[in-house]
Amino acid sequence: MSLDAVTGAAKAQMPEAAAADFIHSLFKPAHILVAISGGSDSTGLLAALAEHLKSLPNSGVTLSAATIDHGLRAEAADEAREVAALCASLGIPHVIRRWQGEKPKNGIMAAAREARYGLLADIAAEISANVIVTAHTIDDQRETLAMRTARLNEGEVGAGTGIADAVLFDRRIWIVRPLLGCRRADIRAYLDGRGMPWLDDPSNEDVRYERVRTRKHLSLEPALLSLPDASTARAALSADAAAWLEAYVAVHAGALCAISRAALAADEAVIAYAIPYLAAVFGGEPYGPGRERMRRILDFIAEGRPGRRTAGGVVFDLRRDGLYLMRESRDIRPLVLAAGADGIWDGRFRIVNHEAAAIRVEAAGATGAMEFPEGLPKGAVQRARAVLPKAVVGDEGAAASVTTAPYLAPFDRFLTRFNLTFANRLAACLDREPYVPPPL
Repeated sequence: MSLDAVTGAAKAQMPEAAAADFIHSLFKPAHILVAISGGSDSTGLLAALAEHLKSLPNSGVTLSAATIDHGLRAEAADEAREVAALCASLGIPHVIRRWQGEKPKNGIMAAAREARYGLLADIAAEISANVIVTAHTIDDQRETLAMRTARLNEGEVGAGTGIADAVLFDRRIWIVRPLLGCRRADIRAYLDGRGMPWLDDPSNEDVRYERVRTRKHLSLEPALLSLPDASTARAALSADAAAWLEAYVAVHAGALCAISRAALAADEAVIAYAIPYLAAVFGGEPYGPGRERMRRILDFIAEGRPGRRTAGGVVFDLRRDGLYLMRESRDIRPLVLAAGADGIWDGRFRIVNHEAAAIRVEAAGATGAMEFPEGLPKGAVQRARAVLPKAVVGDEGAAASVTTAPYLAPFDRFLTRFNLTFANRLAACLDREPYVPPPL
């Protein structure tokens, strides 16, 4: 599947062509799990894939489907059963899974997305599927770019790359969007032509949601057959930044990032790409500091005068020999892990508890004793040592038996394909295994 095919950079695709393109691009054998809600987009995706596979009796591709009931609407359970009936009529195995537990009062859409992908990944593991597909369209892409543009401050340009064609979820499985170059109107025409109905989710008309408001606003403007494709340039920048990492950056104990002074004379675009991601990793956040704060940090770095700044929970320590990044020592919360449990501490380390009792993970502080290489600035080493994890068990605080591994907050949960090269290079710097390669 070409990058243009999924971004709509050339022209809108028909769903049949998009499905054929996607199946052709897959490494075989493959087992596809289709996320289907019953709406027109996901129904069209399932139908187009099933139709194309019927013409390829020895394709080496298996098709399954899953519906996630978020438990947010009373009608959702009945709708899921309708989807199950559709899948049965097509001879496609189907699973229904419900999002259990208490739902958040704020950020419900983001929480539902996290839950949905987690449940889909679990289902994929259970049935040995190696790729999940979702039915995002060029209309969704247009809405996303419009929302991101609306959030830019006055004078800023560029809304980023929009929806990625493929995303690695939780280091486990790739989620691919085969219809990202297709228009919703064409998908519905495809279904109408085959006499296939679809369900309409009333939340798609609820103007409390930003996306719905954006969709209604965009409906008043002329529809586009194509959208600018920034993903190719982003992938190239990722590769350039990966080479910059390899040449100039060293990471010590997963807590101290040392960037040589020569690195700071590199292409401004590479530095503006890499530094926010490094800040996110060493600050334990999925995103780097906000645009204005990051701009101030980049200006500080460009000025070249030794000094220190903080942003996003990270200390930027600029010295004559280079730039050092480490976590600020404040606002580091302890983590309690039950016997045998694992969890993410401070967004920076995954800790596995090997004790038969609960443990407490906290910042090492003044008791930190991790060894660092000679020649590093003593102040930077001291700050980095203090923010490493310390795991204790029992009332007397005996050292606990744990496994500790760096966690890359901006990549380990959601990693877009166009950031993969940089993410793999950074994982290597932190002695982590490479990310799962895309299945296409």
